[in-house]
Amino acid sequence: MPLLTDWTLEINIDQVLLGQGANPQIVRARRPRLVAAAERALAEGLPLIAPAVAVGQYAIQEIRHERILLENRATLSGPLVARQLMSARSIVAMVCTIGPALEELSLSYVESDPIHSLALYGVGSAAAEALSTAACQYYSSQAAQAGLLTTIPLSPGLEGWPVDRGQPEIFRLVDSAAAGVTLLPSFIMRPVKSVSLVIGLGEQIDTAARICDFCSRRETCTFQDHYAQTHH
Repeated sequence: MPLLTDWTLEINIDQVLLGQGANPQIVRARRPRLVAAAERALAEGLPLIAPAVAVGQYAIQEIRHERILLENRATLSGPLVARQLMSARSIVAMVCTIGPALEELSLSYVESDPIHSLALYGVGSAAAEALSTAACQYYSSQAAQAGLLTTIPLSPGLEGWPVDRGQPEIFRLVDSAAAGVTLLPSFIMRPVKSVSLVIGLGEQIDTAARICDFCSRRETCTFQDHYAQTHH
């Protein structure tokens, strides 16, 4: 199973602020101290990022009710994956991580400098998102060269694919240990700044879907425009 480590991640201050759950426009207007903290964290955190993506690619053999049967006899199950992958010929499963070093540094500042700790956390969130986006774009580009389309990325925790079902399914499809990622009994990944997802490839893919349509926070989230652009 492939392990891809050659990634160059472009991360800006607004992405770091978003990674902290803040609105960049409001922060820039009212909290310049937080902008300065984000700048310091980005400079300090970037060298600690060690991006890696564990990948497994499988042909789809059959779709039965809400179960996707794959060539290696593994399955993906749930209404979300069945609906979004029904027109796909194959799937690419990925576990993306930026490694543990940045997370450890953030935790080391929790008591002595909580603002810096949170800013480092934001760098980690932004980096993990940038990595998963880059990985999806890489496989979308490969698919396009073969005349194929790709689905939106589907991650456990979206409506219709519970974490306790989706996480073990993905981890059976990739060599996560090669990327240094483990799945805890609570279904949380270690390192925390890791992302698991599946995309489908095929000729008749619905490209109108948006990731936000399947998020439980879609009615209240103020960042839908951002995520619609980065995950479409």
